[in-house]
Amino acid sequence: MLRAQTIRNDHAEVLTFLHGNLQACATRCHSPGEAGDDSLVFATSPEQLAESIRRKAAIVIVQETIAHLALANASDAGCCFSVTAIPIAMAVLLTYFDHKAERFTQWGARHPTSLVHPSATLGQNVVLGPYCVIGARVSVGDGCFIGAHTVVENDARIGAATILHPHVFVGAACEIGNACEIHPHATIGSDGFGYAKDASGRPRKIPQLGTVKIGDEVEIGGNCAIDRATLSATYIRSGAKLDNICHIAHNCDLGENGCYTAGFMMAGSTTIGRNFMTGGNSVVGPHLRVADDVVLAGRSTVTNNVTEPGQYGGYPLQPLREALKTLVAIGQLNDMRKKLNGLIKSVHPTT
Repeated sequence: MLRAQTIRNDHAEVLTFLHGNLQACATRCHSPGEAGDDSLVFATSPEQLAESIRRKAAIVIVQETIAHLALANASDAGCCFSVTAIPIAMAVLLTYFDHKAERFTQWGARHPTSLVHPSATLGQNVVLGPYCVIGARVSVGDGCFIGAHTVVENDARIGAATILHPHVFVGAACEIGNACEIHPHATIGSDGFGYAKDASGRPRKIPQLGTVKIGDEVEIGGNCAIDRATLSATYIRSGAKLDNICHIAHNCDLGENGCYTAGFMMAGSTTIGRNFMTGGNSVVGPHLRVADDVVLAGRSTVTNNVTEPGQYGGYPLQPLREALKTLVAIGQLNDMRKKLNGLIKSVHPTT
């Protein structure tokens, strides 16, 4: 439930009050076409605003560019606020309607099938789902949710208000910060891929003795794999967001506030700077350094250090503008080849 007065009091730095009854209350959130008189609605176009008014939505959040239309219809619209960018308003307001915790609490705070080692330390208001396993000397902070069949091995640390969804694996001695969210089937602290070939050519495993250290407010999508370091730690710094099916190899260091979309892969011992962003299916090679504020287009491949911030793309990697030119040229290669063959024949006709 969300009251308009709460938006005005608590979120004035993001949303600007336009008009309406501040006692208006929304109990659900809908698209304009599905709204009712108890709905919170986001409107980015005149058509969406008109539909929100027609359906008498309780609270309407409008894109700043159409705020004048909301003011012009003040007598008909619900309580209205404007925002410069709808996504940030969603990030702030949809938390009031997120009932994710209810997925974990239908059996009470601690399911009888959960296994907790006597030496583990659980904070206040920790919820343990069916068949989860908490190992020896594990520390779990206040307000954590541990989903069904999740395994937290010995000596791991889970920060306060962190959510581990069902079927998450957290390896021994790994650390997860506060307010993180790890989605199903993610693996934190699997062994790094390290082998040495003996005289016969047979690969011999190098034991992976390090850990994974994850900062605060990190989100890791489903089916991600983050390898522990060989001797020290693999780092996922605070604010990083990993989409589904990402692979982070051993000894890597991912900087703060990076966004890694689906299919991202990076090889071992590579450091990526702050505010990194990448399109899907990108690859970063081993033993590299990527500067702060780098953006990669989808399906890019990094094989050398990236020393300057900017936008890049392609394989081999180029500044994005050049990469787009290369991409266009590749699509014309067959025509270029035919024209070149024609030119060669005209200069050197066959006999």
